[in-house]
Amino acid sequence: MQTLLSIFISVLVISAYGQNLSSKDYTKKEVYITMRDGIKLFTAIYSPKNTAKNYPILITRTTYSCRPYGEDTIPKNIMYNPDLVAKGYIFVFQDVRGRWMSEGVFENIKPPYSLWDKTKTDELTDAWDTFEWLKKNVNHFNGNIGVYGNSYLGWSTLTAAASNHPTVKAVIAMAPVTNFFFEDFTRYGLVAINYAPIMDAFGIEKDYPTKEAWYSLSKDFIADPQRNLTYDYYQYFLDLFTLKNIRHRLIDSNNVFLNNLAIHTNYDSFRKKRNWLNYIKNIQTQVMIAGGWNDEQNLYGILNSFKTIDKFSPKANAKLVMGPWAHSHPKERREKYYLGDIFYGYNLAKDYQKNIQVPYFEYYLKGIGNEPGFKTRIFDTGIKKWVETSTNPLYTEKTITYYLNNNGKLSKTTSKPDSYAEYISDPFHPVPFIRYDDFYYIAPKYYMTADQRPASKRPDVLTYVSDKLDKNTTILGQPQAIISFETDHTAADIYVKIIDVYPMDRVPEKEDKPGIKMNGYQQLVRVGYIRGRFRDSFSTPKPFTPGEKYDINIPLLEINHTFKKGHRIMIQIQSSDFPLFDINPQNYIDNVFDADRKDFSNAIHKVYSTSKIILPVVQE
Repeated sequence: MQTLLSIFISVLVISAYGQNLSSKDYTKKEVYITMRDGIKLFTAIYSPKNTAKNYPILITRTTYSCRPYGEDTIPKNIMYNPDLVAKGYIFVFQDVRGRWMSEGVFENIKPPYSLWDKTKTDELTDAWDTFEWLKKNVNHFNGNIGVYGNSYLGWSTLTAAASNHPTVKAVIAMAPVTNFFFEDFTRYGLVAINYAPIMDAFGIEKDYPTKEAWYSLSKDFIADPQRNLTYDYYQYFLDLFTLKNIRHRLIDSNNVFLNNLAIHTNYDSFRKKRNWLNYIKNIQTQVMIAGGWNDEQNLYGILNSFKTIDKFSPKANAKLVMGPWAHSHPKERREKYYLGDIFYGYNLAKDYQKNIQVPYFEYYLKGIGNEPGFKTRIFDTGIKKWVETSTNPLYTEKTITYYLNNNGKLSKTTSKPDSYAEYISDPFHPVPFIRYDDFYYIAPKYYMTADQRPASKRPDVLTYVSDKLDKNTTILGQPQAIISFETDHTAADIYVKIIDVYPMDRVPEKEDKPGIKMNGYQQLVRVGYIRGRFRDSFSTPKPFTPGEKYDINIPLLEINHTFKKGHRIMIQIQSSDFPLFDINPQNYIDNVFDADRKDFSNAIHKVYSTSKIILPVVQE
């Protein structure tokens, strides 16, 4: 009788076990996994203590360390989603080649060399070899692997999916990097100097395993590190001014990654070889792309990886989740989610983790529950609501066109074609990208929604405003900005901002931040930009001819935003956004990294009334 009772209790315990686990219910093992070329990659494996059942693996391959190191050291949170930990998985973390405790030499967003030479290794081969080892050596493994990661780890998630190893059944790539010419460090020819203080973390190589950082973040970037006193960063970068000086002050001369960027300023073969959108076109496993409309760093990668996989990898059954988040914020469980002054809702990341991530992996890795019923789940950043679709909604046939009239009106008809507005672009007094002097290593995330009223008062920013909208207007898809542009110099940058102007009679709402004047607020919705030398080709730059008019297509990424009744649509045009990006000398220099202070000068730019913004409309 006692034996039967014990068996009954054990069955109850086993059936319940794994439904509410925490870190204390896991054991840890550290191993080195040998790659096909002999390089060993450090790997930490966390397994449920209950060995009466088999579990799928959830793995992330990271550049940012598997810490804490030591088999007797288990973190309070094994991963950021406690609900996945509670369900019971074998969690695996691996330092990628050349990082932290792994051997080898790191190359940032390494091309897939093995596709061209079978004797070479890359992240495709390292992922495959890792999965092979896990399949053969991990106990109580059910044979199914899921991969996840954010930012660079989102890219390593896509490379894992592209390896097409048969054990990989589902991945969630969050804010994945895809092409460094158009995101992160450089953007459409512009140099993102906001990355300068952390550049050494990505470009200083090591060839030995280490638990300590082998690079240093710039000490000169903080006025007083002990008291955490910061500079006025607008003035700090203005004093440095040139890319030469910024490199000298903030970046190690041995930074391999930046040195390559500085050599390959055009979209040449070196850059094209590192466009990973070319290599994610035959993925066999389930793929979900996740991120936020306000991701300053990798919005390009989020949207373009989803569109590419959806088009070229039908077996991946590509899904997209787009919240209002900034970079990495889907990992943070904030009860109230604000980005800057803008309130978007309650428990948005928690709901995503609990109600999307968990069911997704439970279904594809354990066969529990139901397959997610949506193609996309996207957040409308204007009315603050989720919308689920069964098809890809990013391509909208209906559009409305607004013209930039020289009287400051944004209207559906143009004034005289030869009329224009002009401004003086002064590189020694560039347009600030935010009103404050905040910065701190990478640009403040909140600038993606920041109030543009200070910019609209500057003479070097052209502002165009529509009439009040008489009904809600939902913009979903990729806007187009075709700017009829003329300059009296040979070089220029052009920025286009799409802004939601709140009505002056707006009544305060309970979620408004104290002390913020929200009536008349000019909320940034999207900004697009291009270095003018690349107006016709990113591979073959050329100077402007002074006095000649050009129709320039300014790249803009997709939005999902309802401009509410009573609001206005605003467009702003400017030629600097500092110190987010470097300053254009406005005199054509073959390589801007070679420009000296004497090469910079004022320029007069003209924007003609034939300039237009084409907005994809779901509802008007």
